[in-house]
Order: sequence, then C-alpha cells, then structure tokens
Amino acid sequence: MKKLLILVDKIGEKKEAFAGYLAKKLVGKVKVVLARFSDLIFDVDGQNLQIKIEDVPFKIKDFDLVYFRRAGDTFFSLAGTLAVCLNYWGKRFFDTTFESIGPAGDKFTSYIRLSLAGLPTIPSFFCWHDKIESKKEEIISKFGLPLVAKQLSSQRGKGVYLLKSRKDFDSLSKDYPEGEFMFQKYCESEKEYRVLVLKGMVGAFERKIRTDPQEFRSNVALGAREEFIDIKKIPPKMKEVAIKAAEAVDECVGRILDKVESLGGAVIITADHGNFEKMIDESPDKPHTAHTIGDVPLIVFDKRYKNRKLRQDGRLADVGPTLLEMMELPQPKEMTGRSLLKN
Repeated sequence: MKKLLILVDKIGEKKEAFAGYLAKKLVGKVKVVLARFSDLIFDVDGQNLQIKIEDVPFKIKDFDLVYFRRAGDTFFSLAGTLAVCLNYWGKRFFDTTFESIGPAGDKFTSYIRLSLAGLPTIPSFFCWHDKIESKKEEIISKFGLPLVAKQLSSQRGKGVYLLKSRKDFDSLSKDYPEGEFMFQKYCESEKEYRVLVLKGMVGAFERKIRTDPQEFRSNVALGAREEFIDIKKIPPKMKEVAIKAAEAVDECVGRILDKVESLGGAVIITADHGNFEKMIDESPDKPHTAHTIGDVPLIVFDKRYKNRKLRQDGRLADVGPTLLEMMELPQPKEMTGRSLLKN
C-alpha cells in the first residue's frame, strides 16, 4: 500500500477533516498520515541521514508522496530543509518550490546541503524546540557530554554553547524556551583553519588562534587571532575539501538562478566588503580583520540587460535604486544613490 504524508503547521479540525476525506477516498490503496512540521526529527551523520516523525511508525523515506499542506512563516526554513533531503532521495513532494529556498534557509539548511554534497561534517541532531526536553537523553546518549548546541538564527560565534552537564542542557531550555537549536558532537581541536576559494583555486589560507583558554570557539568576534599562511603550505586534503565546498555553494547559487529564470524573475548578486586590499595591519604577524572600503563584485542577472555593462563608479547606496529600476518602480527623492544601470 502506498503512503501519503500531509505536513501542516498545526493540526486542527479542518485539517483533520481534509486528511480524513482523503483517507476515505483512498481506502485500501493509500495510507494517509497527518503530522506537524514540528514532529520532524533529523539525525545526520554525513550522507547517512534519517528523518523520523514523532509518534508515527514510518520514517520520511517510507512515504511515496509528501504534501506540504501549510508551512507558514514559522516552519518555512524547516520545510525548505526537508525539501532538500527529499530531492536528494528522489522522493516526490509538493510544493517543489520549497527546494529553492535559497537565503531563506538557516544554519541547519546549509549544514544539510554540505553533508549531502559529501563534505566532511560533524554528526548532528535536530528537533523542534518543544521536543528538546523529551529528546535530551537521546541526544546525550548519541553524542555524550560535552556536546555543542548551535542556535540556528545566530552568527559570528554567538548562540553556540558547550553543554558540559545535564544542568547546562536544562538551562538552555529555560533560557531559550522557543529557540531552535541543532545539537552536535563536540570535536575538541587545538587548531582551526579557514580557506578562501576563488575560481576553483585557493586564494587565502589562515589559521584561527584562540586567545582565551576558557573559550572553545575560534571566532575573531570573540577574541581569536587570525594568522595568514602561505597557500603553498596548505595540506592537499584540506585544499580538496575547501574547493569542493566552494563548488557546492556555486551549485546552490546556480540552482537559484535557474529557478528565478524559469519564473521570469531577476537577481542581483553581490558580496560583503572584504579585505583584499589590506590583509595585515602595521606588523606582519597581525592580520587586518575589520571591514575595508575596497570594491566588491555586483552582477545583475536579468535577460533584459544582456550584454549591457554596469556603471563602474558604484557605491552601496546605488544597490537600492538599481533594484527599483529593475522592478520599474519610481525612486523616492530621499534616496541619494543612482541606479548602476544608468551610464
């Protein structure tokens, strides 16, 4: 018998009636299961990925079709993450536009993409915040203590916690009762490296050095130092992994562009202002990590402007006016920038 999973944001009378109607119409042919997105439980170890459903005897891979009945704003990123997994398995699901979630995804979405691309990742576990307490012992049994909890909405090392005891685990749930966390095995390391890949080649190689003996995170924003290393000294395996990771990002951007093009849309691609014109401060052993004023690329992906060159003296204030012109909307007089499409 085939199986149909209907996922919703919350279960109510109307949704139960809908699932019951389908079950009655498809009796003897299709097993219909109604569940919430918050019932999903992810257990990831590289490409070995399992997704269970709380109180349901079947795993996601057991279903022939998964119907995203309603995700809403609350479960939008989670629905996109699930869509990435279903597409990887070749499972049918609807609405397929969730697979092209792009920047609306969160930290866990990116982690799943890297894991499924075959890159070395740390074993992880995810459940919705209202399941953390009931899954605490399972998580501890899987990873042991200490383990790492990462808040999905945080960046720059913030929202990352080392849970050394059950008391720490309980404090996390108390301090962030509605926070979404992914839990990971704690891998102790003395050294951490970052590799910048440009056009399939390593452009920069740096080592992160922790300066606080009580700190387990190697983020510059939390006091760590950066030491740039001659790229000729990068280990071959590290180089291979870095390039593969960059290729995975390139592929994701390409899939977003393909989807936007199929919908008749347009995209602007740009980047954060970086450090290519000033990489070290006064002393050779002190890297410059603050934002700099060097130009960064900006690409307009829009068939209407094919073979057209953008103005070269652009600035950040020009991005907004460029978007407005692409959407054929008037520019407010308060805007001081000028569209990059104007020569």
